[in-house]
Amino acid sequence: MTQNNRERLRQAQAAAAKQQRLTRAVGVGAAVLAVLIIGVVIAVLFQNQGKSATAGSVTPPHATSDGRAIEVYPGKAKAGAPVVELFFDYQCPVCKQFEGLYGGLMNTLASSGEIDLRYRTMTFLDQNLSNDASVRAGIAATCADVAGSYGAFHNEIFANQPAQEGAGYEDTLLRDTIPATVGISGDALTSFQACYDKQSTKAFVNTSNELGTQDLLAISKSVGTPTIHANGKAVSLSDVGAVQPTDPDAAAKLLQVFQKAAGA
Repeated sequence: MTQNNRERLRQAQAAAAKQQRLTRAVGVGAAVLAVLIIGVVIAVLFQNQGKSATAGSVTPPHATSDGRAIEVYPGKAKAGAPVVELFFDYQCPVCKQFEGLYGGLMNTLASSGEIDLRYRTMTFLDQNLSNDASVRAGIAATCADVAGSYGAFHNEIFANQPAQEGAGYEDTLLRDTIPATVGISGDALTSFQACYDKQSTKAFVNTSNELGTQDLLAISKSVGTPTIHANGKAVSLSDVGAVQPTDPDAAAKLLQVFQKAAGA
Protein backbone atom coordinates (compact mmCIF):
# COMPACT_ATOMS: atom_id res chain seq x y z
CA MET A 1 0.00 0.00 0.00
CA THR A 2 1.51 3.32 -1.05
CA GLN A 3 1.76 6.28 1.29
CA ASN A 4 -1.01 8.04 -0.65
CA ASN A 5 -3.26 5.01 -0.35
CA ARG A 6 -2.54 4.73 3.36
CA GLU A 7 -3.43 8.40 3.81
CA ARG A 8 -6.68 8.02 1.85
CA LEU A 9 -7.56 4.98 3.96
CA ARG A 10 -6.81 6.89 7.14
CA GLN A 11 -9.04 9.75 6.03
CA ALA A 12 -11.83 7.37 5.08
CA GLN A 13 -11.59 5.60 8.44
CA ALA A 14 -11.68 8.91 10.28
CA ALA A 15 -14.73 10.05 8.30
CA ALA A 16 -16.48 6.75 8.94
CA ALA A 17 -15.77 6.99 12.66
CA LYS A 18 -17.21 10.49 12.79
CA GLN A 19 -20.31 9.41 10.87
CA GLN A 20 -20.79 6.50 13.27
CA ARG A 21 -20.69 8.82 16.26
CA LEU A 22 -23.31 11.09 14.72
CA THR A 23 -25.79 8.52 13.41
CA ARG A 24 -27.35 5.15 14.16
CA ALA A 25 -27.53 2.72 11.32
CA VAL A 26 -30.68 1.22 9.91
CA GLY A 27 -30.84 -1.40 7.17
CA VAL A 28 -30.78 -0.14 3.62
CA GLY A 29 -29.70 -3.39 2.02
CA ALA A 30 -26.30 -2.66 0.57
CA ALA A 31 -26.50 0.95 1.72
CA VAL A 32 -26.76 2.32 5.22
CA LEU A 33 -29.52 4.68 6.27
CA ALA A 34 -29.06 6.38 9.62
CA VAL A 35 -30.99 8.71 11.81
CA LEU A 36 -29.20 11.64 13.37
CA ILE A 37 -30.59 11.88 16.88
CA ILE A 38 -29.91 15.21 18.47
CA GLY A 39 -30.06 15.84 22.19
CA VAL A 40 -32.72 18.46 22.68
CA VAL A 41 -32.41 21.39 25.02
CA ILE A 42 -35.63 23.29 24.55
CA ALA A 43 -34.25 26.64 25.61
CA VAL A 44 -31.55 26.41 22.94
CA LEU A 45 -33.80 25.10 20.18
CA PHE A 46 -36.31 27.86 20.63
CA GLN A 47 -33.83 30.67 21.07
CA ASN A 48 -34.60 33.38 18.55
CA GLN A 49 -37.42 31.23 17.14
CA GLY A 50 -41.09 32.05 16.86
CA LYS A 51 -40.61 35.75 16.28
CA SER A 52 -43.46 37.49 14.55
CA ALA A 53 -43.08 38.15 10.84
CA THR A 54 -41.44 41.48 10.13
CA ALA A 55 -42.53 44.00 7.56
CA GLY A 56 -41.69 42.77 4.07
CA SER A 57 -41.73 39.09 5.01
CA VAL A 58 -42.94 36.65 2.36
CA THR A 59 -44.86 33.41 2.74
CA PRO A 60 -43.87 30.84 0.08
CA PRO A 61 -46.79 30.26 -2.29
CA HIS A 62 -46.86 26.51 -1.72
CA ALA A 63 -46.64 26.69 2.06
CA THR A 64 -49.33 24.80 3.93
CA SER A 65 -51.89 26.98 5.67
CA ASP A 66 -50.53 26.06 9.11
CA GLY A 67 -47.01 27.24 8.19
CA ARG A 68 -45.48 23.84 8.84
CA ALA A 69 -44.36 22.71 5.41
CA ILE A 70 -44.01 23.23 1.68
CA GLU A 71 -46.30 21.08 -0.46
CA VAL A 72 -44.06 19.74 -3.20
CA TYR A 73 -46.77 18.88 -5.76
CA PRO A 74 -49.78 21.00 -4.76
CA GLY A 75 -53.10 19.76 -6.06
CA LYS A 76 -51.71 16.45 -7.34
CA ALA A 77 -52.66 14.15 -4.46
CA LYS A 78 -55.51 11.73 -5.06
CA ALA A 79 -58.39 11.49 -2.61
CA GLY A 80 -57.26 9.48 0.40
CA ALA A 81 -53.55 9.67 -0.46
CA PRO A 82 -51.39 9.66 2.70
CA VAL A 83 -49.81 12.96 3.67
CA VAL A 84 -46.10 12.17 3.82
CA GLU A 85 -43.92 14.70 5.64
CA LEU A 86 -40.14 14.57 5.33
CA PHE A 87 -38.22 16.40 8.06
CA PHE A 88 -34.71 17.40 6.99
CA ASP A 89 -31.89 19.82 7.71
CA TYR A 90 -29.85 21.00 4.73
CA GLN A 91 -26.61 20.47 6.68
CA CYS A 92 -27.50 16.89 7.65
CA PRO A 93 -25.24 14.43 5.76
CA VAL A 94 -27.65 11.53 6.30
CA CYS A 95 -30.44 13.63 4.78
CA LYS A 96 -28.33 13.94 1.64
CA GLN A 97 -27.84 10.17 1.66
CA PHE A 98 -31.57 9.63 2.10
CA GLU A 99 -32.33 12.08 -0.71
CA GLY A 100 -30.02 10.17 -3.03
CA LEU A 101 -31.63 6.84 -2.19
CA TYR A 102 -35.32 7.67 -1.88
CA GLY A 103 -35.88 11.25 -3.04
CA GLY A 104 -36.62 10.21 -6.61
CA LEU A 105 -39.06 7.48 -5.53
CA MET A 106 -40.93 9.84 -3.22
CA ASN A 107 -41.18 12.45 -5.97
CA THR A 108 -42.48 9.79 -8.37
CA LEU A 109 -45.21 8.87 -5.89
CA ALA A 110 -46.03 12.53 -5.27
CA SER A 111 -46.12 13.59 -8.92
CA SER A 112 -48.50 10.71 -9.70
CA GLY A 113 -50.76 11.66 -6.79
CA GLU A 114 -50.15 8.52 -4.73
CA ILE A 115 -48.88 10.60 -1.77
CA ASP A 116 -49.17 14.23 -0.71
CA LEU A 117 -45.48 15.01 -0.21
CA ARG A 118 -44.57 17.84 2.15
CA TYR A 119 -41.09 19.04 3.07
CA ARG A 120 -40.48 20.16 6.65
CA THR A 121 -37.44 22.45 6.87
CA MET A 122 -35.43 22.09 10.10
CA THR A 123 -32.49 24.31 11.07
CA PHE A 124 -31.31 22.96 14.43
CA LEU A 125 -27.88 22.03 13.08
CA ASP A 126 -27.01 25.73 12.98
CA GLN A 127 -26.82 25.51 16.78
CA ASN A 128 -24.75 22.32 16.73
CA LEU A 129 -22.36 23.51 14.02
CA SER A 130 -22.13 27.17 15.09
CA ASN A 131 -23.15 28.65 11.76
CA ASP A 132 -26.29 29.85 9.98
CA ALA A 133 -26.07 27.73 6.83
CA SER A 134 -29.23 25.72 7.51
CA VAL A 135 -31.33 28.88 7.84
CA ARG A 136 -29.77 30.48 4.76
CA ALA A 137 -30.30 27.32 2.70
CA GLY A 138 -33.90 27.20 3.91
CA ILE A 139 -34.40 30.84 2.93
CA ALA A 140 -32.91 30.19 -0.51
CA ALA A 141 -35.16 27.17 -1.12
CA THR A 142 -38.32 28.98 -0.03
CA CYS A 143 -37.39 32.03 -2.11
CA ALA A 144 -37.03 29.58 -5.00
CA ASP A 145 -40.62 28.50 -4.30
CA VAL A 146 -41.62 32.11 -4.91
CA ALA A 147 -39.73 31.84 -8.22
CA GLY A 148 -41.48 28.57 -9.09
CA SER A 149 -38.46 26.27 -8.77
CA TYR A 150 -38.69 24.85 -5.25
CA GLY A 151 -38.26 21.13 -5.91
CA ALA A 152 -35.31 21.49 -8.27
CA PHE A 153 -33.64 24.02 -5.97
CA HIS A 154 -34.11 21.72 -2.96
CA ASN A 155 -32.42 18.88 -4.83
CA GLU A 156 -29.49 21.07 -5.87
CA ILE A 157 -28.84 22.22 -2.31
CA PHE A 158 -28.31 18.62 -1.24
CA ALA A 159 -26.31 17.88 -4.40
CA ASN A 160 -23.94 20.70 -3.40
CA GLN A 161 -23.74 19.89 0.30
CA PRO A 162 -20.10 20.37 1.41
CA ALA A 163 -18.14 17.17 1.99
CA GLN A 164 -16.93 18.54 5.32
CA GLU A 165 -19.80 18.76 7.78
CA GLY A 166 -20.06 22.23 9.25
CA ALA A 167 -18.44 23.95 6.28
CA GLY A 168 -21.86 25.40 5.45
CA TYR A 169 -23.08 26.89 2.19
CA GLU A 170 -21.52 29.92 0.55
CA ASP A 171 -23.88 32.77 -0.29
CA THR A 172 -22.69 32.77 -3.90
CA LEU A 173 -23.74 29.11 -4.25
CA LEU A 174 -27.23 29.73 -2.89
CA ARG A 175 -27.69 33.16 -4.50
CA ASP A 176 -26.06 32.72 -7.91
CA THR A 177 -24.87 29.22 -8.81
CA ILE A 178 -27.89 27.09 -7.94
CA PRO A 179 -30.42 29.55 -9.43
CA ALA A 180 -28.52 29.40 -12.73
CA THR A 181 -28.43 25.60 -12.55
CA VAL A 182 -32.20 25.28 -12.10
CA GLY A 183 -33.00 27.90 -14.74
CA ILE A 184 -34.04 30.91 -12.66
CA SER A 185 -33.22 33.91 -14.83
CA GLY A 186 -34.33 37.38 -15.87
CA ASP A 187 -36.91 39.09 -13.68
CA ALA A 188 -37.43 35.87 -11.72
CA LEU A 189 -33.73 35.85 -10.81
CA THR A 190 -33.83 39.49 -9.76
CA SER A 191 -36.82 38.80 -7.52
CA PHE A 192 -35.23 35.64 -6.13
CA GLN A 193 -32.01 37.43 -5.23
CA ALA A 194 -33.91 40.30 -3.61
CA CYS A 195 -35.87 37.74 -1.58
CA TYR A 196 -32.65 36.02 -0.52
CA ASP A 197 -30.76 39.24 0.25
CA LYS A 198 -33.62 40.59 2.39
CA GLN A 199 -34.19 37.17 3.99
CA SER A 200 -37.85 37.65 3.16
CA THR A 201 -38.85 34.07 3.97
CA LYS A 202 -36.83 33.81 7.20
CA ALA A 203 -39.94 34.11 9.41
CA PHE A 204 -41.46 31.12 7.59
CA VAL A 205 -38.25 29.08 7.94
CA ASN A 206 -38.02 29.85 11.66
CA THR A 207 -41.65 28.93 12.19
CA SER A 208 -41.18 25.71 10.23
CA ASN A 209 -38.29 24.74 12.51
CA GLU A 210 -40.19 25.65 15.69
CA LEU A 211 -43.34 23.76 14.73
CA GLY A 212 -41.25 20.89 13.37
CA THR A 213 -39.50 20.56 16.72
CA GLN A 214 -42.85 20.42 18.51
CA ASP A 215 -44.19 17.77 16.11
CA LEU A 216 -41.07 15.62 16.25
CA LEU A 217 -41.07 15.61 20.04
CA ALA A 218 -44.79 14.84 20.17
CA ILE A 219 -44.78 12.05 17.59
CA SER A 220 -41.25 10.70 17.16
CA LYS A 221 -40.11 11.56 20.72
CA SER A 222 -36.82 12.98 19.50
CA VAL A 223 -35.51 15.69 17.20
CA GLY A 224 -33.52 14.16 14.37
CA THR A 225 -33.30 14.12 10.61
CA PRO A 226 -34.25 12.53 8.32
CA THR A 227 -37.61 11.66 9.87
CA ILE A 228 -40.83 10.77 8.06
CA HIS A 229 -44.43 11.06 9.21
CA ALA A 230 -47.44 9.70 7.33
CA ASN A 231 -50.80 11.15 8.30
CA GLY A 232 -49.19 12.39 11.49
CA LYS A 233 -47.73 9.01 12.45
CA ALA A 234 -44.06 8.05 12.58
CA VAL A 235 -42.74 5.98 9.66
CA SER A 236 -40.10 3.39 10.53
CA LEU A 237 -36.90 4.10 8.63
CA SER A 238 -36.10 0.42 8.97
CA ASP A 239 -39.19 -0.31 6.88
CA VAL A 240 -38.14 2.33 4.36
CA GLY A 241 -34.63 0.90 4.33
CA ALA A 242 -35.97 -2.54 3.47
CA VAL A 243 -37.05 -1.14 0.10
CA GLN A 244 -34.24 -1.49 -2.42
CA PRO A 245 -34.18 1.69 -4.56
CA THR A 246 -33.10 -0.35 -7.61
CA ASP A 247 -36.03 -2.77 -7.31
CA PRO A 248 -38.39 -2.31 -10.30
CA ASP A 249 -41.27 -2.32 -7.80
CA ALA A 250 -39.55 0.03 -5.35
CA ALA A 251 -42.11 2.85 -5.71
CA ALA A 252 -45.04 0.52 -5.05
CA LYS A 253 -43.29 -1.04 -2.06
CA LEU A 254 -42.43 2.37 -0.63
CA LEU A 255 -46.06 3.41 -1.02
CA GLN A 256 -47.09 0.35 0.96
CA VAL A 257 -44.72 1.40 3.76
CA PHE A 258 -46.34 4.84 3.90
CA GLN A 259 -49.88 3.44 3.72
CA LYS A 260 -49.16 0.98 6.51
CA ALA A 261 -47.72 3.68 8.77
CA ALA A 262 -50.61 6.02 7.98
CA GLY A 263 -53.16 3.35 8.80
CA ALA A 264 -54.60 3.57 5.30
